[in-house]
Amino acid sequence: MMSVKAQYIPKEKRKDTASTKTVKRKLFNKFHTIKLKKRRQLTIIKPIVYCDTLIMEDESIIKISPNLSSFTLYAGYVKIGKNCLISSKGMNGQDGTHTHINGQWGKNAIPLKLYLNIYALGNLSIDARGGNGGQGFVPGIYGAGGDVNLQYYSSTAVTFRKSRKSRKSKGTISVRTKSGSMNYGRLNELVANSPTARNKIYDPQTKQLKVQMHSSTIQGHPFNRDRRNPQILATQSDTERQLRKDGKFKFKRKQEIIQPSDVKVK
Repeated sequence: MMSVKAQYIPKEKRKDTASTKTVKRKLFNKFHTIKLKKRRQLTIIKPIVYCDTLIMEDESIIKISPNLSSFTLYAGYVKIGKNCLISSKGMNGQDGTHTHINGQWGKNAIPLKLYLNIYALGNLSIDARGGNGGQGFVPGIYGAGGDVNLQYYSSTAVTFRKSRKSRKSKGTISVRTKSGSMNYGRLNELVANSPTARNKIYDPQTKQLKVQMHSSTIQGHPFNRDRRNPQILATQSDTERQLRKDGKFKFKRKQEIIQPSDVKVK
């Protein structure tokens, strides 16, 4: 006769076990297969994506929706062709217009966490730069660069670069995480409240600043609806600008194939 020992599990622990299994199902059992043909583009709108297969043919692009606050990608099998791109770049701010003469702020880039098992690699660019500030009477400030955290497994050597100049080299990944650009000289003029700044007006047609004969922050823009004090706005913008930094890039090569359970999701 076979004897069987049973262990009593309290209800609260049983619930925890069930909920844990449910979470794992939601995270790990919904795998996608992404295959991008040559020069095709895919925009991803989900914050977390698990792929059993990720194939990017030459010059294909994956863009991350600007509406996301972060993005995590796991791919069990990765094959990447030549000049491919994964971009979470921040959106550029719009230039000033006749009715709104101040430039819009550039958006921050979206932070990336990538877990890739790479089996073939041409060259891949990862663009997590901040968006550029728009031109205007008060220029828009740039967006911050996004952090990129890459964990990868590969049976062949992978070379990392900071620019795309060597994009034709096989087996390379270039990563850009800098903040965007802006007209900092103009912003500095306004913050300093210099006469040079006060004697300029913004031309929305040419997107250039030009000198006027008399000092006024609003004259020359009869249709402008943005009546905020330019110096105060510039000072507030410069305070925010100083908080917007370049992103950081970290990578780690794994000795064994990365499993879905290795993905860290906050």
